[in-house]
Amino acid sequence: MPGVLSHVSVAVAGFVVIWLLSNWKYGFGFFVGTLIPDSIKFGIPAIRLQTASFAKMMTDPLYGPLHVYTHSVWTWVALCVFVVFVGFLLFRVRWVSWERFRIWVFINVSFLVAIVIHLIMDHFIIEKSFWT
Repeated sequence: MPGVLSHVSVAVAGFVVIWLLSNWKYGFGFFVGTLIPDSIKFGIPAIRLQTASFAKMMTDPLYGPLHVYTHSVWTWVALCVFVVFVGFLLFRVRWVSWERFRIWVFINVSFLVAIVIHLIMDHFIIEKSFWT
């Protein structure tokens, strides 16, 4: 599956580059962000159906709504804004230090950039079948 291989390759390369340039935590955010849309979209039906068959996963009634939500950049923007907002509230009540809040903001930015890259790759990688 060229889509999986390209997403994993970009995730690993992004992790290594970001780790070498700044912090492994930001790289890990990028790694997770690159893989999370398809992990949710295919993972939940796979667990539910107890199968590894992509054809069966795509026929699951849950696949359609998951595809719609995981392939909308606005879903992920809303999630990241929510996480930053909660982090800000925790910072304001002094449960989280400024340094930790700043780290979470950068992890969220890295996560969101990776998701945008994933969605762009999905737009350009058009698979004719599951294995070509």
